[in-house]
Amino acid sequence: MSNTRLLIVDDEKDLLDLLVKRLSRKGYIVDAAETAEAALEKLQQQFYDIAIYDIRLPKMDGITLLKETKKKVPETEILMLTGHGTIETAIEAMKYGAFDYLTKPYNLSELELIIQKAEENKKLKEKNESMKKIIRQHNDFQIIGESPIFQEVIELTRRIANSDVPVLIQGESGTGKELFAKALHYWGNRADEPFVAINSGALPEQLLESELFGHVKGAFTGANQDKKGLVEAADGGTLFLDELGEMPLALQVKLLRFLELGEFRRIGDIRERKVNVRSVAATNRNIEKEVEEGNFRQDLFYRLNVVNLTIPPLRDRKEDIPLLVEYFLRQGKFSGKMLSQDALVQLQNYHFPGNVRELHHLIERGLLLSSGDTIEAHDMLLPLRKNGEANEHFEDFCSLEEIEREHIAAVLESMGWNKTKAAEVLGISVRNLYRKIEQYHLKNMTN
Repeated sequence: MSNTRLLIVDDEKDLLDLLVKRLSRKGYIVDAAETAEAALEKLQQQFYDIAIYDIRLPKMDGITLLKETKKKVPETEILMLTGHGTIETAIEAMKYGAFDYLTKPYNLSELELIIQKAEENKKLKEKNESMKKIIRQHNDFQIIGESPIFQEVIELTRRIANSDVPVLIQGESGTGKELFAKALHYWGNRADEPFVAINSGALPEQLLESELFGHVKGAFTGANQDKKGLVEAADGGTLFLDELGEMPLALQVKLLRFLELGEFRRIGDIRERKVNVRSVAATNRNIEKEVEEGNFRQDLFYRLNVVNLTIPPLRDRKEDIPLLVEYFLRQGKFSGKMLSQDALVQLQNYHFPGNVRELHHLIERGLLLSSGDTIEAHDMLLPLRKNGEANEHFEDFCSLEEIEREHIAAVLESMGWNKTKAAEVLGISVRNLYRKIEQYHLKNMTN
């Protein structure tokens, strides 16, 4: 059964009815309109893979409809129907983006053949766009670190990259969990297929379900057209479920069923759909503790935790700091700047509650604020002890909760209390950030 949706526009009602019946029998989902104006209304409510327009229509003609369609939905492939006297117009329509044209009277099998070619052309375009995106993503990450503890994780990642088993990546915020999810994908046999990520804590429950599984038109208020979910977009590739610990319990049930069978339903749909994806999940929460407290399903945890990758915090691999600093300096906008030896020592003595992400932001800050070619510790606004020294063994005089409180407060301050940006820097959801603000009684003192 084809999921291809067609829109046919022709003012000859008998011909229109014939086309709708014939193409519907062939398995297409077909809508029809007798005027360009009615067609534009349908285009606002529904996405169509292929549209078939008669050039001669009352009021707005088919060429104008073609131009308007290409403005609104350029992905739709358009076929033009023309009489003998308007072949030149039809050829002109090709310049405005029409895929092909057919001269009346035409054979219905000929029309079906052109529709099939339009389908193939659309799929080829989508594949090319997907490949471009894959190439961009493939070149968009590097895993840097030579410490033994980090190399062990890299080696395990390489060994399981070609497997289809689910992987649970755990680690503190900012350790690079998404980098390892990408490595599992691009170092494995799915590298030429999509890598699709979704943040489980960034959206309300209904929107999260819609993003994940898609919906059909009319499924809920505002669902004006069918929408493909990210599980479908990831078909053949990898689905990365970031911040898994934030996922609502009701949605965990549906996710478990999908992971076990590869089957799902779009919201509001009765049809089962099936895809082939590899699932990789990540969390900075203690999922075992969440299971004990009833916040996370035990069966889902076991289903996802077939292989566990635990990314070490930066304070446990401080020998990698010089390598990371060198990399971040090369990525910076101000080429040629260097870090002073004293600044490097202070970085290596710092506790790094925000891990590699925090180091990246410190280097960016140093590049921006340093006046010469050398970045000093004060250029990075590196947190210091009260005696002015870097906070070596910071935990000796400050609890982890106090470290977290100070870190969140500093990020909020540097982001002007923009909670969305601050949550992104911290690597947590906005919802989680609000909880932390309330927990630590943080206030914006600039208001």
